Amino acid sequence: MQQIQQAIEKFIKGGDNSDTAILEEILHKDYQNIQDGFFDQPGIFVIPKNEYIRLVREKIFGGKPRKITYHFLEHNNNIAYAKVSLESSVLRFSSLITCVQENGKWQVMTNMPSIESK
Repeated sequence: MQQIQQAIEKFIKGGDNSDTAILEEILHKDYQNIQDGFFDQPGIFVIPKNEYIRLVREKIFGGKPRKITYHFLEHNNNIAYAKVSLESSVLRFSSLITCVQENGKWQVMTNMPSIESK
C-alpha cells in the first residue's frame, strides 16, 4: 500500500509543482483525466496524458500546493483505487484515482476530480 500512496503523492506533487518530468514518469501511457466541466465550460472532458502534461506545463492546471486527505485506498492484485480530497488555497478537489502496477511499478491510470472553488 505504501508504494501506491507514494505513486499518488508523486502525481499530486508533480501537478502542485508543475513538474512535468515527474508526471511523465508517474502517469501510465494510457492515463486519462476525466472531469465534469473545464473551468467555465460544462460537460464531461476526457484529457489524455500528453494533453494533461501540456496543461500543467502551461500552468493552466496545477502550480499550487495541496493538502491530501485519504478517504480510502484499496487494491486487488495489480489495480488500486483511492478516494482523496485535495485542498489548495483556492480550490477543493474530491478525486477518485486509479493506479495500475506493471513490471513491478505503480503508475496512475485515471484521475476523476470533482472541483469547486473555495
